[in-house]
Amino acid sequence: MSLFKICAGWPRFFAAICALVMLVAVGGCSNEKSDGSGSTGTDSSAVDNEGQSGDQLDEDYELVGSGQKKADSLNAYIDQILSYPETSDSAREILTRAKANGGVTVSDYERTWMNYKQCLLDKGYKEIILNKYPNGIYEEAAYYANGTPSQIQKFDQDRQLCFKDVGPVNEVFSMQQGNPNLAANVNEAIVDCLHRNNLAPKEYTAKQYAAERAEGDLKAFSINIKDPGVRGCEVANSVFVAYPEDKLEHPF
Repeated sequence: MSLFKICAGWPRFFAAICALVMLVAVGGCSNEKSDGSGSTGTDSSAVDNEGQSGDQLDEDYELVGSGQKKADSLNAYIDQILSYPETSDSAREILTRAKANGGVTVSDYERTWMNYKQCLLDKGYKEIILNKYPNGIYEEAAYYANGTPSQIQKFDQDRQLCFKDVGPVNEVFSMQQGNPNLAANVNEAIVDCLHRNNLAPKEYTAKQYAAERAEGDLKAFSINIKDPGVRGCEVANSVFVAYPEDKLEHPF
C-alpha cells in the first residue's frame, strides 16, 4: 500500500495545483505536504513532466522535455524564483545571498524548515514531523486526519502561511541536491540523481523509472524504491511518496 503525488514546482504550490496518485487508498490519513497544496485524483499515467495529465500525452509522455533544462544556470534559476511575486522578503534575502555564494547554504535551508515547524507549533498544533533524507532534503510527514473538517481546513491554511518563507528556498536547495544539471524532465532528473548516488545501475533509464512508477505496484520496481536515498532523489524533484510503514504526524 502506498501513495504518491507529483508537484510541478513551488509557485504552483500556492495555486493549489498538485496531482495526487493513490496506488491504494489509505484510510484516516492525509498525504498533503507542507506546501499546503490541494490534490486532485488522477490515474497513474500522470507521471510526467510538469504535471501534465496522461490523457494529453502520447506513449512517450515520460520523456516530455527530454534533454531540456529549467534554466541555463543555478543563478538563472534563482532569478526565476526571485521574479515570482509570491517570493517572500525573507526568501529573497536568502536567495540573493545564494547567488553570491554559489547556492543556498545548509544552514539557511535548515533554518527555514525549523522556522516552519516552530510556526505551526506556535499555532497550537501538537506534532510536526520533518523527515530528513541522506541528501539533506526535508519533507513533512503525512498527517493523521482525525480532526474535524474545520480543523483540517485551518491546518492546511496555516501550513500554507507558515510555508511562505520555505517554498522558494526549498525549491533552489532541492535543485542543488537533486537536479544540479537543471533537467526539465522530472524522470531524467530523478534517474540522474540515482546514478550520481549509486542507487541504480547505469543502464537504468528515465523511461524505465517512469514506467515502473506508473505501474502502480511496488513489485514493478527494479530498484529499491523505499531506500532513503532513492526517496531523497524523488522528494528533491517534487515526487512525494508515502508508504504504510511511514510514521504519521498527529497535529490535532
